Amino acid sequence: MRASGSLRHASRRYGMRIVLAWAVALGALSVWTEAHAAGTSPHWRPDGCDECHASATPTAAQPALKATPASALCTSCHGDGEAAECAHRSDIAVAGDRESSIAEPLRPALAGGQVVCTTCHEMKPHCALDVKQRYRNKSFLRGGPFEGRGEQCFLCHEKSAYRKPSPHMQARKDGIKEGTCTFCHGAVPQRDATGQWQPVQYATNGSKWSDMCTGCHAVGPHPSGSVHGKTGWIHMVEPTGAYAERMRARLAAEGGRMPLDPQTGTITCVTCHDPHDERVPGFAVASTPGTKARLRYENMCGACHDK
Repeated sequence: MRASGSLRHASRRYGMRIVLAWAVALGALSVWTEAHAAGTSPHWRPDGCDECHASATPTAAQPALKATPASALCTSCHGDGEAAECAHRSDIAVAGDRESSIAEPLRPALAGGQVVCTTCHEMKPHCALDVKQRYRNKSFLRGGPFEGRGEQCFLCHEKSAYRKPSPHMQARKDGIKEGTCTFCHGAVPQRDATGQWQPVQYATNGSKWSDMCTGCHAVGPHPSGSVHGKTGWIHMVEPTGAYAERMRARLAAEGGRMPLDPQTGTITCVTCHDPHDERVPGFAVASTPGTKARLRYENMCGACHDK
């Protein structure tokens, strides 16, 4: 029996909400990991073993977990059931036909026919303190690293059923899609009598500007990542000295914008990448409109660095 048009429309809306919830949930998990890295979080810490293991020097042969199953350790910090900081519940039964939908890399990690925390998250990378994995696969997703946060979901779920809107597609024939503005802005920006866009608050709720981006965009191989054994956002610093002077010179010579995080004065995602649609009327966009990177200048590195 063919589903009615209204049912198909409702299904698409439901799928959209699921994917948006997935992005928000994983964004929250990344923020949680960073916030607790210097506190009680055991992840990616050489001195964090005894948070989950009875021994400070566990081995693969004798892990000596403080609780079993391992997911009990996860929920003690991340919450359980509806309160869990994850994509979906960790007690979903997938027996019978549903089990066949589980991707091969994840199937051996089912526990008693159920999806559990360690079905999607693999403990070995963060226990091994692999610096590259910490950067490329911070949430140690099994089968990763992935280009996008939702890519692991599509190992089991049909991607076509979870299409989501892009906040970067902001224009239409008769103006702008106002709903896309509030993904990042606290309100829809307005233009004055001369056509100039007026300043508007950002929907950061006191967090970093970059959190608006990393809620959807996964961290991957990138100039501002971990290099030469160092970890963290190396580019996310306050530009000073010659770097700040070169930025000022580029802006004076070519115009444009390279905004810094207003709370910290540091370089952030939108310093280099312009999130706006090139079709938005009266708005000066990046020098590379239409490209995936949306760099503000063709030679973006040269805006701060001397060859």
